[in-house]
Amino acid sequence: MTQRQRRSFFKKLGLGLATFVFPGPGFSKGISDSLFRGSLGKYNQSDFRDDFAGTNDRVWIGEKYWAIPMEDWQIKGGRLEFTGQQKMARVNLLTSVIQSGTGEFTLTVEAGLLAEKTNSAKPGTAGFSVGITDELDPDVKAACYYGKGINAGVSTQGNLFIGEQTTILPKNFDYAAFTLNLKGNRSGNTTKLILFCRDKSGKSAQLTATEQADIPGLVALVNNFESGGGAGFWFRNLALNGSKIGSKPENSFGPILWAMHTLSKGTLQLTAQMPPLGKQDSREVELHLQKNSQWEKVQTQPIDDMACVAQFQVTGWDAAREVPYRLVYKNKGTDYTYAGIIRPEPQNRPLKFGGLTCQEWSGFPYSPVAKNLEKHNPDILYFSGDQLYEGNGGYPIKRKPETMAILSYLGKWYMFGWAFREAMRDRPTICTPDDHDVFHGNLWGEGGKSIPFERWENVKDAYGGYVQTPNMVNVVARTQCGHLPAPYHPEPLPSGITPWYTDLVYGKVSFAVISDRMFKSGPDQVRKGTGRLDHLKEPLTNKDQLEAPHLQMLGDRQMHFLTNWVEDWQGADMKVLLSQTLFCNVGTHHGPDKMFLYGDMDSGGWPKQKRDEVLRLVRKSYAFHINGDQHLPFMVQYSLDQPRDAGWTFCTPAISTGYIRWGEPDTVKVPFTQRPAHGLPNTGLYPDGFGNLNYIYAVGNPVDNFANKNRYIRAQNKASGFGLITFDTSARTIKMEAFRFLADKDKPTANDTFPGWPLTINQTDNDGRQAKAFLPRLELNKPNQVIKIYKDQSKELVNVLRVKEIQYQPAVFEPGVYTIVVGEGTAIKEFKGIKASAKTPKKSIKVTV
Repeated sequence: MTQRQRRSFFKKLGLGLATFVFPGPGFSKGISDSLFRGSLGKYNQSDFRDDFAGTNDRVWIGEKYWAIPMEDWQIKGGRLEFTGQQKMARVNLLTSVIQSGTGEFTLTVEAGLLAEKTNSAKPGTAGFSVGITDELDPDVKAACYYGKGINAGVSTQGNLFIGEQTTILPKNFDYAAFTLNLKGNRSGNTTKLILFCRDKSGKSAQLTATEQADIPGLVALVNNFESGGGAGFWFRNLALNGSKIGSKPENSFGPILWAMHTLSKGTLQLTAQMPPLGKQDSREVELHLQKNSQWEKVQTQPIDDMACVAQFQVTGWDAAREVPYRLVYKNKGTDYTYAGIIRPEPQNRPLKFGGLTCQEWSGFPYSPVAKNLEKHNPDILYFSGDQLYEGNGGYPIKRKPETMAILSYLGKWYMFGWAFREAMRDRPTICTPDDHDVFHGNLWGEGGKSIPFERWENVKDAYGGYVQTPNMVNVVARTQCGHLPAPYHPEPLPSGITPWYTDLVYGKVSFAVISDRMFKSGPDQVRKGTGRLDHLKEPLTNKDQLEAPHLQMLGDRQMHFLTNWVEDWQGADMKVLLSQTLFCNVGTHHGPDKMFLYGDMDSGGWPKQKRDEVLRLVRKSYAFHINGDQHLPFMVQYSLDQPRDAGWTFCTPAISTGYIRWGEPDTVKVPFTQRPAHGLPNTGLYPDGFGNLNYIYAVGNPVDNFANKNRYIRAQNKASGFGLITFDTSARTIKMEAFRFLADKDKPTANDTFPGWPLTINQTDNDGRQAKAFLPRLELNKPNQVIKIYKDQSKELVNVLRVKEIQYQPAVFEPGVYTIVVGEGTAIKEFKGIKASAKTPKKSIKVTV
């Protein structure tokens, strides 16, 4: 932001009197001084001092600060130190801010060069940034990452500066240790700033500047104002005082950053996410539950050294009760708490399910989505992957050494939790990692095998294997999946990577949570060459060109899990498969140049034969499929042997889209049939590049205008948003809704949802086959019975369903002899040798279970 732009911005702020208007739908149109009273808070005049000497050595600075990049800052020996290379690296002070209005403030800090002998001749800058605000979003999180302020500090090139104004420091100024003092005084329409600097020998300089505006906002300590790779500095004895300094304790973040939990089959699983603590810090967290209006400590659990999570499991949970909980972390005589509620599990009403995916930081902190999500008040959340991208936060990842890679991951993972912790606080959350979470653009896990870093650098993500270490991959799993029910197969893979696929029952819906990346084969198994082996730029010459018997999609272990899950209906009326991506290739154009591809092997449309096996299996239980990853919302019905003979899937919108895709088969004249009654373009029955036939009921394409400077409007134009799915377990229906990034439930408009949504289907629509034969009608002694149909000879399951009626007409798809099993557990009735007939049998079978 230039000086002129900044003055214009603060003029819009009106010094707390005028109105600031957000440039886009879905926002309040009258946010004035709430920019610093509502979001940065209501002020209590307060001084601030921190000498850092009372903080144990560690990476995390403390709950009053937020460091960017987190891993490049540390407390060591009573000093705050910057050890990285990033431009505009900063430690934002969260809990004391410069407030609007007349008055004065003073900021003071001691600083000096790290490794002064090697850094003395190295260019470097250090100092303050003051009045940090984000011109779009008043949230403190937005200010930390997108805020702009006035920079004031020293340069080892011999200058003292405020913004673009400079003065020369005395000759032989000693950068080993010096004091910076910045005073500000707002009077009338101007703010006068005076920066004073003195080294340990007494050499000093002073610079005065004037801003024609107020400068409310955050304060940050900064290293490398102008460019990366500069000299590193240390800081200590930070102090803020004056009438314009306001206290904002509610802005603090940590030490308990957030919590996630699930509730399934009478067991509560909960994780407390912590920051990287020091060796001298306490290493355990307590879980307290409120019983009879009294808090009772129920467990104490250690904090994982690498993942920084404490994991809790409480069995015998009464899911009918609402139970307040709090997490307690005790350190150096202070009790820190994080509180929430375990809601009663929904019973006898529909289950509202929030589907979210893909968080590219250009939309951070995703405030319109986060707020609208809470207004819709889903019962349970699903973050299906890409909770972070490598560039999130405005700085690159660090791949090695392992410890630094883990810290690099955590710093970006914490952005996700900070953005959505309020939504996760009081409702169950399912979270699964995808490729970007483990630092891959595309991931072909091949059973957890590793690919050496040197080889990966040459082929990037075109070959199979994980480039990061098993320990790092497991940290990702513990942070994202540690609160899920126990893995179905907890045994580590040969590489040491721990699988996390599992099942969960909530609100009478059974969810299978799987990884469609961990076991998937790489494109190098069937294509040779260099570059993007996963991109098909020419059509296949035959449908088996990319098929081979050894290829894997979900892997044998997960297929074994799904085989059992399909038949397990304990506590469930409906079935849902949760994965990272959808099992077809419906995106057609990719990237900023809108490149057309015949196929993308990263999609779940390949390998086709293994994909077909998965869909055949889950179709037996009428399972609905929810996923994300594609950066485009889709509603699709799969096909196997005949058009539309398999289940439905909802690929939810990206929370914030970075890499753009389109689903525009009409523009490249892909032949289609069965366009839905709504008549929308790019909908109907289309073949994809791998030979799959897909009935696209709706697609939410981006608006081809990505140049808007307002990053929230860009997110809207890039088809960002979230999905909401309502499972009516009484009616056995599934309603799909897709909301745009800027939608606001309290201020509905015609543009809030994507074209084609909402849509409601029946549970049984997830098997689109036409019946070819019928078994005798079952007359049941009570409703809601589980009915399984097997082929009599092979014992193969044909289908399974919990039927709501007391009469049920079983249908099958080929003539033959079948076995009917009614009931579950030990209370079952089995009828063998039942012959199917082409016409509905007149006879019925009476069943008492």
